[in-house]
Amino acid sequence: MSGRRAGLQVRRPGTLRTVAVLVRRDARIALGGVDGFASVLPFVAAGVVLAGLVLGPDPAALRTTAPGLVWLLVLTAAVPLARLVAAAERDEDSWDMLRGLVPPGVLLLAKAVVLWGALAVTWSTGTLLAVLLLDGAVTVAGCAAAVLGLVGVAASLTVFGALLAASARGAGLLAALVLPAGLPALLAGTQAGVADEPWPWLALLVAYDLVAGATSWAVFPFLLEE
Repeated sequence: MSGRRAGLQVRRPGTLRTVAVLVRRDARIALGGVDGFASVLPFVAAGVVLAGLVLGPDPAALRTTAPGLVWLLVLTAAVPLARLVAAAERDEDSWDMLRGLVPPGVLLLAKAVVLWGALAVTWSTGTLLAVLLLDGAVTVAGCAAAVLGLVGVAASLTVFGALLAASARGAGLLAALVLPAGLPALLAGTQAGVADEPWPWLALLVAYDLVAGATSWAVFPFLLEE
């Protein structure tokens, strides 16, 4: 009898499998949509070109400002990217169903992974254009800072995206929340790419990731209950 019961048990998909399914789904939506990520890369390209025109032909000035400019563009582009957290669910009116079926931690992880990927592509595009147009430079420490800094930004963006999905009033506060939350990444990410001793800045980014991740993990379930 117990064997029959065991045979009738329904196996739920594991955590990693659920995360992978959600990541693939959201990534396809982000790449195929006309809003959000599709408008980010042209914005970054325009920002780098305009910065080159404003700063003038001085190579030293362009080289000095390039790392900070890229991070500033990433944080500005993060505002529309936060809408990707629940864009498909809002269109399909399935946000309530999704948050009821998927545990909060799994949903947070999946959404943050997609946002981290979108932010990484944004940073890489901005950095490549800065190298080509502003005579910028790419360092190992700068790349490590991007990997670390974008973790905290992605975790914060996931919470802000859930807030936007839970309340229409969150749209007006989105930019005011995203930019201050990403300030440690902007500061430490820029300095790590140009400093002779980048380790203190990388350590600051690790601390930023821990704080942003812990805060997001604690707040996200409450946003899903609204």
